[in-house]
Amino acid sequence: MASAIASRWTRLVRNLQAWLAQLSLRARIAGTTVALIALAGIVLGAWAYQADERLKHNITFDLLSEELTHFEQRMRVDRGAEPLRSARLRIYRSSDLAELPRHIAMLQPGTMHRVRSQGRLLDVLVRDGDFGRLYITYDVTAYVRQERIAIAVLAVGVVTIVGLAGFAAFGISRRLVEPINALADRLTQIDPGERHVRIGAQFAGNELEPIARSIDTFMERLDGFVEREQSFTATASHELRTPLAVIRGAVEILESQTAERPGAAKALARIQRAVREMSEFTDALLTLSREDSPASASSAECDVASVLVKTVEDQHHVQPTKRIGLQIPEEEALRVAAPESMVAMVIGNLVRNALQHGTGDEVICRLQGRELTVSNAGALPEERLNASTKRFTTHPRGHGMGLYLVRRICERYRWAFRLENTESGVLVTVGF
Repeated sequence: MASAIASRWTRLVRNLQAWLAQLSLRARIAGTTVALIALAGIVLGAWAYQADERLKHNITFDLLSEELTHFEQRMRVDRGAEPLRSARLRIYRSSDLAELPRHIAMLQPGTMHRVRSQGRLLDVLVRDGDFGRLYITYDVTAYVRQERIAIAVLAVGVVTIVGLAGFAAFGISRRLVEPINALADRLTQIDPGERHVRIGAQFAGNELEPIARSIDTFMERLDGFVEREQSFTATASHELRTPLAVIRGAVEILESQTAERPGAAKALARIQRAVREMSEFTDALLTLSREDSPASASSAECDVASVLVKTVEDQHHVQPTKRIGLQIPEEEALRVAAPESMVAMVIGNLVRNALQHGTGDEVICRLQGRELTVSNAGALPEERLNASTKRFTTHPRGHGMGLYLVRRICERYRWAFRLENTESGVLVTVGF
């Protein structure tokens, strides 16, 4: 039973925390303020009510006790003295029990009781003395009515104060949250490609100035980092392209000189293919390293079907024993706004990985509508499927960039990318 109650309480607390987490910062500040004020008002009102009740009880008890003592003194002087009978205060002796209602006559002596009799509220004190048991009743009906009116007025006052406090709390919370919202909006408006942006001056003299200055310091360091990376990228672009162009030119000369030597021609073809793949890889990395949007980076278009055919032909050397099946409808014509090197890099990595990791003898490449699918027999472990969002390794301890590079290119050009295990094997889908 105790464990069930504890579990229910824990669930209630979690639901309350989840509900509070969904509220805005302004609502949480105002709500907490109103709750604290309401709680303080309720506690203060309850304490005041209890103190008032205790004070009235003591005063009434002393009053009734004094009246009984005064009557006993009169009885000692005159045994036939009549008890006090006024509109609100009445004294009864043991001989007058017939005049008392039964539920009053049965009350125990020593304490004061509040009873209802004939539609009236009475405070009754019973005492045993030298002259038998005495009862004194005090009609407090009018006082109780006035007390209820006072409690209602107090409750209305507490509710009014809480309402005014809530109104003020929402206004104050809005003033408190406005700078935070302004800072968030300002950060949202910053273009990632814009350099040397500073926001500290906008929040000078504000409570958020230290945060804004810290953001400026971070952005200053970030600007330096980006400038160094861009400088390195420009230098690397020149340093990489120059030797590749030299190798390509040297290979063309060797091809003309060794045209009658089939063995040399085969080796030169492999060098030429490696140079082309290296050039495409360099172009992809340099493109991804820039912050330009895809639309402004390049206005080139390419035909996916022709790139797919060319890339598949180049990938036959990866696993010569395996077959690559192409399924391209004759009427299919899909052009995308991206450089041919980007599309070739995506298709080449997908086909290469399928050939290297597939357990079957065939890889199927299918182009239908705006989707390209590459499937092969086998299955990828769950951790490998998740790892493709970070890095992809062609071996358990390798450091390749296959699917990682594919995903980065797809993200840049807003192409859909999905890698999944199916009943027939691994299926990769790219939606252009």
